[in-house]
Amino acid sequence: MTKREKLALLLKGNSIIKAPACYDALSARMIEYTGFQCAWVSGASLTNALLGCPDLGIASYGEMFTTWNHINSAVNIPVIIDADTGFGGAPNTYRMVREIEEMGIAGLQIEDQTFPKRCGFFAGVGVVPMQEMEKRIKAVLKARTDPNLLVIGRTDATKSIGFDEALRRARQLWEMGVDMVFLSAPQNEEQLERMSQMHIPMCCDIIEETTTAGFTAEKMNTYGFKLVKYPQTLIRATMKALKTALDTIQETGATTSIIQALATSDERNLFTGKDKIDLFESSLEQ
Repeated sequence: MTKREKLALLLKGNSIIKAPACYDALSARMIEYTGFQCAWVSGASLTNALLGCPDLGIASYGEMFTTWNHINSAVNIPVIIDADTGFGGAPNTYRMVREIEEMGIAGLQIEDQTFPKRCGFFAGVGVVPMQEMEKRIKAVLKARTDPNLLVIGRTDATKSIGFDEALRRARQLWEMGVDMVFLSAPQNEEQLERMSQMHIPMCCDIIEETTTAGFTAEKMNTYGFKLVKYPQTLIRATMKALKTALDTIQETGATTSIIQALATSDERNLFTGKDKIDLFESSLEQ
């Protein structure tokens, strides 16, 4: 069974799919090791980790593509990638879809932001006219050769032109042929309720310090969402852990006080798949 077939099977189930966001191969492996059935690749987290930059459309397609390949090659669970605005015009988007299909990526999300895009919670978010977004969607769907490649259409209209327009765009995205819709940055539970009344397949985010921060996946399931992404949790946890360790070294010159917070050597080997490499090397001696 391919990863795309695995994801299609998961989406047919009654349970909501929890997809923490990875940003490199190691974080993806830890998601899989912990028992999650799907991984999301956050463009924001990837940019933070790879370039040390904020999510302002700075990472290039080549940098994204290479990281997606590393991530997808490291795990056996389905991987859904953040395709931002499609990385250029329709031909660029077409090429991107063909290449990620060949890579084995299970799904993608494409959005209606202007270029260069930015984090949906930053000031200055803008969206293109729906005629332009329709071209992006058409390019994705024309390039797709495997019907199991999940296509998520995202709108950021709430932040820039209002929630009513975001709802209208969400409906239009569904009518254009996407498999699922993501409406970014809902402001309150009333808006989540209105989203649920659309009765189309939708996914959502749980993001710290936002409207959904205190919600659970089960709560999101009651609104009818099929997939919940955690786009910032792991990168923020990593940042905090790194800062704590570095402060300790700076202040004490030792690591004794944080030893319990560090992975053991065995855990490090486990999370990086050393056992599989050892097994492979042993097979060469037989």
